[in-house]
Amino acid sequence: MSVADMVKTRGYWVVRIIPEEYPEKTPFTLQVLEAAVKNSSVAIRGWDFPHIDTHKSPIRAPNHIEQPFDWQHYLELWRAYRSGQFVSLCGLWNDWRDKSTFWPPDCTWKSGTLLGVEDTVFRAVEIYEFAARWSTALGLTGRLTIDMKLQGLTDRALGLGPNRVPFMHPHVCSVQEWTFSESYSATALLAETRSLAVPPVISLFELFGWDVSKESIRGIQADFRK
Repeated sequence: MSVADMVKTRGYWVVRIIPEEYPEKTPFTLQVLEAAVKNSSVAIRGWDFPHIDTHKSPIRAPNHIEQPFDWQHYLELWRAYRSGQFVSLCGLWNDWRDKSTFWPPDCTWKSGTLLGVEDTVFRAVEIYEFAARWSTALGLTGRLTIDMKLQGLTDRALGLGPNRVPFMHPHVCSVQEWTFSESYSATALLAETRSLAVPPVISLFELFGWDVSKESIRGIQADFRK
């Protein structure tokens, strides 16, 4: 089974970054794409997004480069296209603890039952920070669309980290997927990265019945390393 097929057996993220205008130098060379992914990768919590496997070179195809990765509880695949489009497919880490020795499951763990609040806020910032860096690395001066999908949400509950006050009652999702799509100028992505990463998170948490404020999300963001 391919990494992509395996990821889709449990909860997963799909992220697409799509330039609405292409500079004259497109289609980009595969060499340029590889350098752009490496230079745009974001590491704010000890694991980069997208993850760059330094032990293997990305796979080169006629119109894109890609790199699948399967290790411990990390399962993901990214692709960068000659057009400047970038696609990421990532499994939810908590769903794969049964194959991890670094983060093994405890007696309460069950795959598909939890969505970490902090992990979700982290991921949104990583997505927007990567998009901002990607636009710079490829010289994309026009608008970019960020498409996000989180699949496998039915009966999944929100979970807060151990250093936060727990919820008074469970916040459980009753739909299978969440989607969000918005267009941004490259200038806004660079100047307002973390602010732009707030609305999609609020939109997602609403499906769990948690009407969190922008200030609360920004407070969680403030815990990140710069």
